[in-house]
Amino acid sequence: MEVYDVFLSHNGQDRPAVRQIAKSLQDRGLYVWLDEWELAAGRPFQEIIEELIATVLSAAALVGADGLGPWEIPEMRVCLSRMVQCRLPVVPVPLPGCPNTPELPSFRAGSTWVDLRGGITEDGLDRLHWGITGNRLPGSSPM
Repeated sequence: MEVYDVFLSHNGQDRPAVRQIAKSLQDRGLYVWLDEWELAAGRPFQEIIEELIATVLSAAALVGADGLGPWEIPEMRVCLSRMVQCRLPVVPVPLPGCPNTPELPSFRAGSTWVDLRGGITEDGLDRLHWGITGNRLPGSSPM
């Protein structure tokens, strides 16, 4: 199985924003796992995601106007459990349209967010890259 830099957990209602973020992270050199890029039709996606979560290096919990989706909640539970156990980053990312108080699992609510509620900007994407990799991109703004 391939090792991905980041798993993008999201509600299907947020696909346009998630696609934009995935493409931007890919353009920054990250190996991104996005369901619509990686899941073949007719395959049992729950098993594939469980296998992915066992090897992925980080996750981003993308939360839009509709909150966490029905499949995102169990994904996040499994993902968070593994990430906490292995001390790997899970970056909460409120998307444009997300309410002021995003619906996040309680022990992630205290993490530093990458707040994209005001729009998907280069600075925000640079901060997300930094959160995923632990490395700030050369020339990116410190804040």
